[in-house]
Amino acid sequence: MAGARAAALSATATDQISELIDLLATQGDAALTLPCPSRGKLGDGTVGATAAHTAGSYHRIAAFLEGTVDADGGEHQARSPDRDDLLERLSSARHALASLARLTDEQLDVVPAASEMKLCDGRRTLEQILSGLLRHQRHQIDAVKAAVG
Repeated sequence: MAGARAAALSATATDQISELIDLLATQGDAALTLPCPSRGKLGDGTVGATAAHTAGSYHRIAAFLEGTVDADGGEHQARSPDRDDLLERLSSARHALASLARLTDEQLDVVPAASEMKLCDGRRTLEQILSGLLRHQRHQIDAVKAAVG
């Protein structure tokens, strides 16, 4: 049975994605071309590229989760899409990560084998990996907020 820890992870992911969707939905298309400080390595370093990278990362988290506990995933990209495409990718990421809420404490305590996924080193539990990945996503969202703010 899913527990409070899974619910907290799911709420964090859902809240982050919803926040980014709301932020981008209220901005004009021109906001996607604004520079996003300290994110120059992400595509062209713009808000759009950073937001696209963030959306892609949510899909990668979902794909990682699929490989670990049979959820559903997506791909990774860091290009500057148009705003409607970006909002759709974020919405689909939110849907793909709905499986977080169904994780059991036993699943969260599993130590996945080391892989190319960030933080997955064969020593951290699934909960530690997911928490770390969501912290990273929080930083990306904060960078986008600062750039359009």
